[in-house]
Amino acid sequence: MYGNKSREQWSCSWRSVAIASWNCCRVVVNRAAGKAGSPRKAGDCCRLCVYCKHHSVSSRTGFTEQETVTGLFSKDCILPCPFPPGDDEVIYWKKGDKNVHSYYYQRDQLERQDPDYRHRTHLFHENIPGGNASLRLSNLTLTDEGPYSCYVGTQQTKTEVEVTLHIRVSSYYALEYRKTDTERMLKCYAFLTYPAPRISWVRGNTSIPETDRKEARDGVLYSLRSDQNIINTADPYYCHIHLPHEEWAAEWKMLDQLSNVEGSSIAIPCEYSSNTANSEGFSVVWTLNRNAVISVLASFNGTSHSYQPRVHINQSDFSLMLHDLAPNDSGEYLCNISTPHYTKLTVRTLQVEMQKKRGNHMSTLTHWKKITLCTHGCY
Repeated sequence: MYGNKSREQWSCSWRSVAIASWNCCRVVVNRAAGKAGSPRKAGDCCRLCVYCKHHSVSSRTGFTEQETVTGLFSKDCILPCPFPPGDDEVIYWKKGDKNVHSYYYQRDQLERQDPDYRHRTHLFHENIPGGNASLRLSNLTLTDEGPYSCYVGTQQTKTEVEVTLHIRVSSYYALEYRKTDTERMLKCYAFLTYPAPRISWVRGNTSIPETDRKEARDGVLYSLRSDQNIINTADPYYCHIHLPHEEWAAEWKMLDQLSNVEGSSIAIPCEYSSNTANSEGFSVVWTLNRNAVISVLASFNGTSHSYQPRVHINQSDFSLMLHDLAPNDSGEYLCNISTPHYTKLTVRTLQVEMQKKRGNHMSTLTHWKKITLCTHGCY
């Protein structure tokens, strides 16, 4: 469009619009009059002068807005840019010195688009006449984070919108409890984080080192697992995951053993706080560990679900109700209370005893046999 001339000589600076508009149009008029040689295409000069005039008018009547947007890593997001509707819209999206997206002459102009944004930007063309220059940015990367500038010039106004984009990674965390014949172990997980998290352990009130660690990478994202051997079941254990933008914590605790006899019922309590129960994303899962085999018994995530016969969750306190107990119900029962930022594992051992046979059972049978015989001839 601008022949062989430099971009600085022919284009308008939208950050110093009035000066650039005057210089731009003066160059065009001088060249058209033959004072400094003719441009290759006179039409380009006319269009460029009109383009600069748009900037000149809008610089006197425009306004600036500031917005903040948070997008999810690898997903799409929309950077807002509203403006007063006008004629002959000119739209520029920039990030620092990078040209993110350009639009004028009623179409996209992507010849100078920065390669980092190639095939990832989209304007809503049908909404531009109504005053919407918002930009959809696809497949977000961590380097997309930062400040963006949207400039819209029309024959009537100029609008500048500053948008700060934050990128959030959909990380998730978990605490796993494992028991074998020889050991008890906790495994603290951080999945898909950026940057790499710091994981720390506390037993009781004392900081302790981790037993083992595993790390994996998925592109720029980290996944870590930190292990901790349980040495003393009388102490609670805590795992803390530290990231620049968030913290996550988990607790493991073993409570006193419960006992009951077969055929009876029992309620196994689960420790929780009222603040936790009212948190968004609150959930409860009950499992049974018997002979190193784990079975999911019931869960609650707004509604209660039972996966085994004779069990259900009491929705008033999230305790586990067991009915018609049998000896094979003995084992370790684990209550997992979770929210997006906190997990608590409470372990209770249940021992179900068989009913004892009464000692006079056989003598009672013998007594009734004698009575029966005597009715047929005993004197």
